[in-house]
Amino acid sequence: MKTLVRFFIGIIIVAAIIPLSIVFLRPNLIISKTEAKKELALPSSHFVNWRGAELHYTDEGSGYPVLMIHGFGGSVRNFSKMTDNLKGQFRVIRIDLPGFGLSDFPDMGAKPDYIQMYRDYLTFMFDTLHLDSVYVMGNSMGGGIAWIAAADHPNNVKKLVLLNSAGYDVQNVSGKLTMFKYKSVGHVFDRGMPEFMSKGGLEKCYADKSKVDQSVWQMNNHFTNREGNIQNMLSLARAQQFPDSSIIAKVQCPTLIVWGKEDAIIPVAHAEKFHRDIKNSRVIIYDPCGHVPMMERSEDLTRDFLQFVKE
Repeated sequence: MKTLVRFFIGIIIVAAIIPLSIVFLRPNLIISKTEAKKELALPSSHFVNWRGAELHYTDEGSGYPVLMIHGFGGSVRNFSKMTDNLKGQFRVIRIDLPGFGLSDFPDMGAKPDYIQMYRDYLTFMFDTLHLDSVYVMGNSMGGGIAWIAAADHPNNVKKLVLLNSAGYDVQNVSGKLTMFKYKSVGHVFDRGMPEFMSKGGLEKCYADKSKVDQSVWQMNNHFTNREGNIQNMLSLARAQQFPDSSIIAKVQCPTLIVWGKEDAIIPVAHAEKFHRDIKNSRVIIYDPCGHVPMMERSEDLTRDFLQFVKE
């Protein structure tokens, strides 16, 4: 009997050791900021200093400016297809939000106010890039930053495009970032995020998994594993700071609300909430489509965006 008990205890120990070994003894995937810049910067990349942080954006094409803002864990590359489609007619500016992509977090002191920091950052970018009149397009968390910018800068933002935007019931939506929220989990990422997690995260954003490109999730993995980025995401997720949804009703510019019907992150029902509160708005639902229509349905979004800005 004792032998049998020892056998099962041994099995349990081995079962615990194997996943722990995979997590903590796997190769270090963290990429230095210098190497990340060499590997991931684009010919259209620019860097600017703000509050002691180096921030990255791309600027290409000519014509009326369109500012594109990615979501949590994203980068300027989320809008690569849209940029290719639009840069022949517009000046397309994509920004890596502070703490993501190739952008650092500024020093925020002991009690950081992330919402205000992102508001200040957009004001800085509008001034630095002379965006006195601009269309703004934002996805997910970037959509939340976009509608705040539209409310803060009504004279600058002439039209707004919200793609599966954060805005309502944000605390419950953020609950889907559970793995980032708890300090005990943070050590799992000390050696970087494994590729299978980046792949799974991207697949969750698509309705049609067959459209998920290996080169895209591998590139996402490299951005995530840029030195400092995981810690930035952990800090942001743990802060549990959420924008004031009442600001949405202050948006006055014409607004196109686009959603993927199969969004597994922010329910498609939120599209009607935005439509209710933004008086000068209309809604387009893509089916099938998940959380990132600018990636999964870029051709349709390009068509609908061009029609919207002509109106």
